[in-house]
Amino acid sequence: MTSTTESRRSAASGTLTYGTILRLFLPLSLSDVIMVIAGPILTIGLTKLANPEISLAAYAVANNVAILLESPIIMLLHASNLLSRYRETYQPLRHFMLWVNALLTALYALLAFTPAYDLIFRTLLGQPDAIAAAARPAFQVQLLWPAAIGWRRFYQGILIQHKRSSVVAYAGFARIGSLALVTALGVMGRAHGATLAGLALVVSVIVEAAAVTWLARPVLQAGVTDPHAEAPDWAPRTVGQIALWYWPLAMTQILVSVVRPLLSGGIARSVDPELGLAAWPVAWSTILMVANAVRMVQQVALTLLQDRRSYLMLRRFTLTIGAVACGVMALLAVTPLGRGYMEWVLGLKGGLASVADAALPALGFGVVFPFYVALQNWLQALLIKDGRTLVVNAGAIAGGAVTLAAVYAGALIWRLPGAVLGIVSLLCGAAVELVVLVRASRPQRQAWLAR
Repeated sequence: MTSTTESRRSAASGTLTYGTILRLFLPLSLSDVIMVIAGPILTIGLTKLANPEISLAAYAVANNVAILLESPIIMLLHASNLLSRYRETYQPLRHFMLWVNALLTALYALLAFTPAYDLIFRTLLGQPDAIAAAARPAFQVQLLWPAAIGWRRFYQGILIQHKRSSVVAYAGFARIGSLALVTALGVMGRAHGATLAGLALVVSVIVEAAAVTWLARPVLQAGVTDPHAEAPDWAPRTVGQIALWYWPLAMTQILVSVVRPLLSGGIARSVDPELGLAAWPVAWSTILMVANAVRMVQQVALTLLQDRRSYLMLRRFTLTIGAVACGVMALLAVTPLGRGYMEWVLGLKGGLASVADAALPALGFGVVFPFYVALQNWLQALLIKDGRTLVVNAGAIAGGAVTLAAVYAGALIWRLPGAVLGIVSLLCGAAVELVVLVRASRPQRQAWLAR
């Protein structure tokens, strides 16, 4: 490391304040909340169309599988934030992004437009015929979803590294605005519910990807890399090396994402599966709306963590916002706010009141979920910043295995209702993953405290 880089880092750490952390974190948090708001908007739209319970369930399972297929590219945000600053790694990382986007699009087409669709949705996931049939066009219309996500995540990482987090939020507003517009037009035209949801999702993410690219022009024109920064020894410097380094991160997100459609498979085997499959996306989108507000502590840590002082400040910040988010979740769970939100915002009243009744108990179990998300992302950041991607993957494997065991045990043995089954299973896996991450990150935590 050059003396210039050392002095810059020392200066940055010396001027780090909680105001600085908040200015970077809040726009990123807002962008994640905006992304989750897509779920409630689509739920509102689908409840105004024919067969809302079938449409809600079909949209949920189609989107879960689409998210699984885009999961290998999700962690590109972390890779871009960490590696785009270095001359040796920026261009190879960009080429890697383009290759992965192309491969994921080809895989998506294979699964969406061949008999593989029935194998996945009907046989593997055990979806009822009505839901599998309604989900097919919704899944097919999202063909460009993985590529748009990959492109967007790459340029978001560059913007975050240059502390332009407000720009990321602006692009998020473009995304949610386009989604709301497509949904409103579809409702007015009485479109097929699940297909409308899929179309609105893919249009919105393409709009966001275009907006991020446009808004990143000043950074791209000025130069993405820092001429004074030297890549650490562990940093990959070719497309092949990046693939090997990135693979554990991709597998981490794949394992996290595979739980979602398999959760639907477990819920499909629970008591009253159609009601459970309709209630679960309502409960999950509500929990995520709060939990995702803290997820970006990982990007803040990757950007600002430099020495002992910044470590202590960022750790305290992570614990504080995790606790605050739990408080918000508690308000939704134990006060009339939760039911009011579902009835008056999501439109789950009258004939759909049973969906709200089935979703509400899950909110009580989900009160602690935001704190888990904050701790998970903080510990992962410590490991990723030190190049230890394999350990992050190990935590996801352990947590995913426990989650899947819990969901099928809960459905087949304890006969838990669908929405409660979903969140309880996720919390079981979360507890195991945190144990792995805490133990694995002990050397990193001790090293930061010793600096």
